[in-house]
Amino acid sequence: MKATNRQKKLLNFFGIPFSPSISVGAAGWEIESLMADESNREAWRRYLYVTKDFDSKSPLPVAFDVEQLLNIEIPDDWEASKEIEKFQEEIVDKEVAKRGPFDTPEPDIEFTGHSFVFTGKFEFGTRKACQAAIAAKGGQSDDGAALRSVDYLVIGSGGSKSWAKGNYGRKIEAAILSRRENGT
Repeated sequence: MKATNRQKKLLNFFGIPFSPSISVGAAGWEIESLMADESNREAWRRYLYVTKDFDSKSPLPVAFDVEQLLNIEIPDDWEASKEIEKFQEEIVDKEVAKRGPFDTPEPDIEFTGHSFVFTGKFEFGTRKACQAAIAAKGGQSDDGAALRSVDYLVIGSGGSKSWAKGNYGRKIEAAILSRRENGT
């Protein structure tokens, strides 16, 4: 699997050369090495604070003023992870409000050799009945799968009372963010 744009952005920020087809693992190894150095962690933190570049659409860092980066005072309570989480939540909220989590137009579904994850309540029947129907057509279902490795997220028309965000849940959120990151 290819590295994410977020990984590539960090490598680009530090001027680390890499192949366009760098894998997630190789990028992760490079990043782990970079972030082992406290000054690199602080530089990246300052970059995020100054630019608010939490987006993963592009592998390139946004332009910034080096002087500002060096002289900025970051509040003690500021955490990049919380800011990224808020940013991602806004993206998902906008996407769900705009067109919901559904593909438009609906895709042609290929069952054989593809993986399916389910969320919500289904008019077709129970989740087990839906999974059996997928299996009968050659598909595989695994509700414990990481969404990065899933081909289709099947969303029940009945929703779910337990969805974390009211009209969508974590699986839908992860699918929208994965599509944005990976284009699939």
